[in-house]
Amino acid sequence: MKIHQLIITSVFIFLSTVGVLSGLFYKYEREAVLGYMTSGIEQSVFRLEEDTKGILEGNKEAYRLQAVLDRASAIDPAIREISISLDGKNREMTDQQVEYYESEFRYFDGEAEHHVKVFIDVDYEYVYGQLERLGLMFGIGLFFFMMLMAAFVFIAVKRLILYPLKRIAVMVTNKDQQQDDYFIDEFSGLSETIAQTFHTMGAQQKRLQELLNESRYLDRILRTVADVNGYLISSQDVNELSQKCCERLSVHTQYGICWIGIIEGDEMRVVGCTDEPSGSLYVGQTIHLNNSVELFAYAPSIQAYKEDSVVTMNHLDENESLAVWSFIAHEEKDGSFIGLPLRARKGEPPFGVLSLYGSMSEGFLPKEAQMLEELAGDIGFAIHAYRQREQLTHHLQVDAVTGLANRMSLIDALSDQSIRGLAILNIDRFSDINDVYGVSIGDEVLAGYGHWLAKKLEKAPKVRLYKLGSDEYALLFDASEEAENSIAFLEYVIDKTAEESFMIEGIEIILTISVGFDPSSDKVLENATRALKQAKLEHKSLFIFTPALGAQKEQEKNIEWYKEIKEALQEDRIVPYFQPIVDNKTQKIVKYEALIRLIKSDGTVISPFYFLEIAQKIRLYSALTRVMVDKVLERFEGLETTVSINLSNEDIINTELADYMEAQIVEKKMGQFIVFEILESEGITNYTEVSTFIERFRDLGCSFAIDDFGAGYSNFDHILKLNIDTLKIDASLIKNLPHDHNSQIIVRHICEFAREMGMKTVAEFVANEAIYQKVLELGIEASQGYYFYEPSETLQE
Repeated sequence: MKIHQLIITSVFIFLSTVGVLSGLFYKYEREAVLGYMTSGIEQSVFRLEEDTKGILEGNKEAYRLQAVLDRASAIDPAIREISISLDGKNREMTDQQVEYYESEFRYFDGEAEHHVKVFIDVDYEYVYGQLERLGLMFGIGLFFFMMLMAAFVFIAVKRLILYPLKRIAVMVTNKDQQQDDYFIDEFSGLSETIAQTFHTMGAQQKRLQELLNESRYLDRILRTVADVNGYLISSQDVNELSQKCCERLSVHTQYGICWIGIIEGDEMRVVGCTDEPSGSLYVGQTIHLNNSVELFAYAPSIQAYKEDSVVTMNHLDENESLAVWSFIAHEEKDGSFIGLPLRARKGEPPFGVLSLYGSMSEGFLPKEAQMLEELAGDIGFAIHAYRQREQLTHHLQVDAVTGLANRMSLIDALSDQSIRGLAILNIDRFSDINDVYGVSIGDEVLAGYGHWLAKKLEKAPKVRLYKLGSDEYALLFDASEEAENSIAFLEYVIDKTAEESFMIEGIEIILTISVGFDPSSDKVLENATRALKQAKLEHKSLFIFTPALGAQKEQEKNIEWYKEIKEALQEDRIVPYFQPIVDNKTQKIVKYEALIRLIKSDGTVISPFYFLEIAQKIRLYSALTRVMVDKVLERFEGLETTVSINLSNEDIINTELADYMEAQIVEKKMGQFIVFEILESEGITNYTEVSTFIERFRDLGCSFAIDDFGAGYSNFDHILKLNIDTLKIDASLIKNLPHDHNSQIIVRHICEFAREMGMKTVAEFVANEAIYQKVLELGIEASQGYYFYEPSETLQE
């Protein structure tokens, strides 16, 4: 029964019962009393009538009639007085307050019929007194009845309501999950609900605690993963990255020994490892994949690599294997192991393994294993990127034919303040060797002579050897080396070269060299090149640069160009030419590059090669850039065609120019169609300012490219962190692709690395079909050059 139904029903029954019983009892008693009195009066009247008839019909004495009347009133206390009219006549009472009972009967005196009236005065005081006693008795009875009912209600409430509530309260206090049944449905339902609630809450609390513990545990792993990801960016090479990752993972409270192995041929080399007391694992260790003993010793890790899948081993504390991997677990009291393959990217075959021991015998949680697998993917990607970068850096800095440091390495070294002098050595008439014996013999000559020079330098620690383009070498002298000693050493090399014969495939080749040397200046590379040219012109084996060499002519030329540039700016003779960039697969134009041209007063078109350098020196470069920006934006406004504009380092740090360009781009709403090409060949040094500039204009929708990439490598790491969209590979590499193996290697690695970094590639100076086919073969995405279109004032239809 519902509680509200019980309450309503109880109240209704109680009130109804009390009301009905009280009414019935009172009515019954009142009628009984009144009936009794009435019956008494009627009996008295009947006897009175009979007695009166007997007296009157028997002509008895009148005093007997009086006695009959007195006896009747005396017998019945409800009768106060009795009056009788023997002739049946009466008159109205004068007292209106008197109530009486009237009865009429007949008697016969002989044959004469007489009517008699009897008047009975009822004693109402007596009647009311009887009724008051009845009411008193009723009140007392009702009181006891109410007390009885109250006791009943109290017992009922206590039994049906208070006891269940008390039991439920105890149930709530004790969090009892045992359900009780009660007479009242609500209490039974409440008891069931509370029991189910506590049961559910208990289960949920247990689950929440488990989830909280798991969340805290996974959160610690997540922080560990975040720290490891930080190493992916900050590390300098694969070994440092691997070692830091292993050390950070092992710091986690639930992890133990961690090591990373990379596949090299049929071996796995350990490149990172935490301290392992037994000495079974160490950095530099090699594990032979075809050796059955080592396969058994490191089975789970090798299995993860060979099967290209995550391998987990649990309950290692119960494992009785004598293998090294199990021995390590027993020594470190680890209970589980996980081996994770390392890949360059998802879907590619693995190149290594991340192995990690855990203290929990039950193994790694599913989410934990998933996080570690994702981390292994990040580590694999980073290691592959570092290896790619190292290979690319190697090919950018090392000549493929001779194995010597190349021109880019030399440019890097020239920033060292300890440098004093530079000599450039050129093999005389080397083109004849290529023509007579072929390029392959020529390459062997270059390699052989490079090794010969390196041998000669073993006793000259203050001199460094570099291989420049084609048939040239460079010797870089330390600042502590006196110029006289440097010149003497160069003369020694010249003489010994002429005396040496080089045997290449049974062919004896004699070499002579010409040398240009700058003992000391701010432009040793430029000046040594001038000196070499002068040596060739004068047919000398050694020419030493002096400041007077060409200085006057250069100054006169600079003054002439200053005037030409100023007049061109004033007369609006600085114009953009546009050269299309085409998609290598479709050969369709995808964008344009805006190239600056100076139109002389006679209409001659001048290439920037002749005036941009002097424009920088005379502080007019930014003025030229502003003109180019204005004319390019005006030409391409509304075309929805992408165009690239070249910027120098001077342009980027010029805040006034940057503000102007931003305002123009925003006004014309052309941000998404503008590509800024940064000249890497100038040598970027202020990476923070360049990065700030890039982010500022990237917010406008602009894209960025590195121009002349590979021409002047200065800081490869920082260039890659500039968030560049496109690498434009320098013409010096592209133009030699069909026949220069060194250029092919460098360009191939640039393309591979660009794909890894999500950058696009463009080949500059694609001048003929042979270059284009090589560009296609290497996977470069777009091309620019005379093979497709020459620069023009007009856009292609």
